[in-house]
Amino acid sequence: MRLKDVIIFAGIMWIAHFTNWMLDGKFWSYGVAPRSVDHLSGIVFSPFIHGDYIHLISNTVPLLIFGGLISQEAKWRFWQVSVTLIFLSGGLLWLVGFDGIHFGASGVVFGLFSYLLGRAWWRRDFLSILAAVIVLALYSGLISSLFVIKEGISWEGHLVGFLAGGIVAYVVTRFQRPAAEQV
Repeated sequence: MRLKDVIIFAGIMWIAHFTNWMLDGKFWSYGVAPRSVDHLSGIVFSPFIHGDYIHLISNTVPLLIFGGLISQEAKWRFWQVSVTLIFLSGGLLWLVGFDGIHFGASGVVFGLFSYLLGRAWWRRDFLSILAAVIVLALYSGLISSLFVIKEGISWEGHLVGFLAGGIVAYVVTRFQRPAAEQV
């Protein structure tokens, strides 16, 4: 069952959050601090660190839905897309983000969302389009939230995650064998 990979990813987020809570927030310093060489490790760690349970839940639910849809595409596709998004969206955030420490899985979530939309656009097969329709029906509000600037929310993390997901979808659909050929 490929959904277990998505559950493992979400489980790591929950374990990190619980551990951070037990350590009185010591993990928050491991977020992305744009253009700070000392915080380059935040590119990898930031998706697993959340401010509170509401932040964690608001990332977990769409991660499970989007990740579940992506995991059905091919055996390792969820990990391939997610790990690429962690590095690409985190790296872009490190380059262009505003001052402060950014953390949370929102960049990955927006990337998975964008990946599903981009996959449907470039692949144009029934299952890809169906998945895009499902995520748009459930989460079309994510698109408008790309342009809402609120204090304490890394809108630039959302934006670079969305852009990274489109890039990953393009690369995967253009330069890899179709999922039916992968086992």
